[in-house]
Amino acid sequence: MHWDLMLESVPYWKSSELRNMQETVCLLVLLGVVSGGDCLQLKEFPASCFVPENTSPGTRIYNFSVTLSPLASSVSSGFPLIINSSPLTRAFSINGLSGKNFEVVTTGQPPLDFETMPKSFDLQIYVKDEAGAMDLGLLTVKLKDVNEPPMFLDNLAKESKI
Repeated sequence: MHWDLMLESVPYWKSSELRNMQETVCLLVLLGVVSGGDCLQLKEFPASCFVPENTSPGTRIYNFSVTLSPLASSVSSGFPLIINSSPLTRAFSINGLSGKNFEVVTTGQPPLDFETMPKSFDLQIYVKDEAGAMDLGLLTVKLKDVNEPPMFLDNLAKESKI
């Protein structure tokens, strides 16, 4: 008896309505496939790169490009930018190379030191174009240890002649 009630409550669809719904679904799927390449897109993401510790400020660590949406002529001013890093740091920034090409560089603030800071950083890179389209990419930066000469902090650091 319970099943009979459920079956009676299911709406009845006319074949013409089903055909219209199928055509609508096919059209939406087709539009989604066709427009897939027509949106703003950060290329070369997600990605990861290695950076030696003590890298000097301004050193390029990663290059990437942007595919603009059809209605945009350029990336919006001030973009792309690093909107979030984990852990939070200002050790990296983005420079523009051309209208669609960019680079991630070290800032030197703070200096990259394998022994005193996290070994990996996740940078969320956010871009927006003039048409209002947006995209987000993830770059993982991994610090590489470099053999450094020892530093003496006590009397051994000062040479004394006897």
